[in-house]
Amino acid sequence: MKNTLVINRKFYDSVNSEKNIEIINKFGYENADSFFRGICDRLNLEYEFTKLSKYRFQSSEESRKYSMFSGFIEGDISPYSQVVISFTPIDTKLGNTNIVQEIMPMIANQMKDNIAFLLDKSIKKISILTSRFNLNNTISKDYNTLQMNVNSLNTINFDVIQFFSVKHLSPDTKFNNLVEYLEMAKFLQRKNLANDQFEYFYLESNTLFGNALASQIKGQWQKTFVFKYFTAIFSGKKNYKYNIDGVLKHGIIDNQLLNLKKFVDFINETEIDFTQTIEIPLDDVIESNDEVENTDDINRLPEQALGKGGRQRYKTQRKIRDKVLQQYNYLCNCHDQKHFYFESSDSFNNYVEGHHMIPMNRQSEYWEDKQINLDVESNIVPLCPTCHAQIHLGSRRARLEILSEIYVRDEIKLKRIDKDIDLVKLVSFYNIGLEQEEEKYLMSNAIMKVQKKREGQL
Repeated sequence: MKNTLVINRKFYDSVNSEKNIEIINKFGYENADSFFRGICDRLNLEYEFTKLSKYRFQSSEESRKYSMFSGFIEGDISPYSQVVISFTPIDTKLGNTNIVQEIMPMIANQMKDNIAFLLDKSIKKISILTSRFNLNNTISKDYNTLQMNVNSLNTINFDVIQFFSVKHLSPDTKFNNLVEYLEMAKFLQRKNLANDQFEYFYLESNTLFGNALASQIKGQWQKTFVFKYFTAIFSGKKNYKYNIDGVLKHGIIDNQLLNLKKFVDFINETEIDFTQTIEIPLDDVIESNDEVENTDDINRLPEQALGKGGRQRYKTQRKIRDKVLQQYNYLCNCHDQKHFYFESSDSFNNYVEGHHMIPMNRQSEYWEDKQINLDVESNIVPLCPTCHAQIHLGSRRARLEILSEIYVRDEIKLKRIDKDIDLVKLVSFYNIGLEQEEEKYLMSNAIMKVQKKREGQL
């Protein structure tokens, strides 16, 4: 059975405007019709279940539930009960903030009927970036607000797809915990004081408080605040309580804040399945056992296959990983005299795991930008389970300690993958912002520590 993409007529008409036609022409689309057919093709390429053959416009009743920049898939969408899709404006002066401004009305409409919309695993939620963010669709190599918004979308359970490729943007990253999210938010706020919502987020007695001045609550502020607070909830899960009385006390409550208030009460009062585990986040990467002629060919074409969620994901090769583990004599890359190992169940060697230093969730970014395959010997190091968990799930201090040590040990290997990489860029892949003075301190300590380990003093 073939399915139908159901879109809002207003979005279709806006795509057909003279200015937007000029933009989509540069991306290879003649008009709005070819543009939306292209979206159908892209979704079919990304997912097993979409099976789109056409699109249609929403009825007036359907439009009340979906905003101008959102739609859904009609037909057999098994295993899901519903597939909702959010778009972004083709051209905008608001830059990356349009992601927030255009997705929030749809989320609010959905939450009217289902307060657990964002938690509902039977509903597939997809955000397609259909914007030209600037003339070249290139963003800063440093951690930036657009990357943070994409991380937030992934964190609140949206898949992110770049319809128009954005250079230096990773569509698959998310936040692992609340502290990580708040630390990165504060880092970006120091760089851009306009991100004032975060100034009024604070943790106290295991509760995340959200506050505001009455003068702030105007214009588009509510949408941005609610989006950021949703991200905080999904980062913190049931480890915290949530309180936005400091915003509500001013009595300026619109649809966005009302939905957030209901959701906060729902989270605080209900046993929610956030499915927390200590498992290393692998982003649904598929491990394969294919024949690879050159295991360190950084220009080898990355291959994809369908992951557990029915979406195309990048494959990693077991033989490449095993070769690296053998080269390191099955010792953790942070090996010292006190390191604890246990024997692997399928061999007499230490049990260690292969870790991609530049994470595989950056593969699409590196292939688009540099034609680099990240699943190669030069990008893999062995880590014991403790160090591997620490690098993904530890505190900021703990993760910086191990990342700086890995950088010092394997800088030559890393620069074979990315000649411009430094510690600041590497840790940004792990949602850590780093100031220049802190980088100098970390590098100095890591150099000294690595040297002592090599000399057997640690």
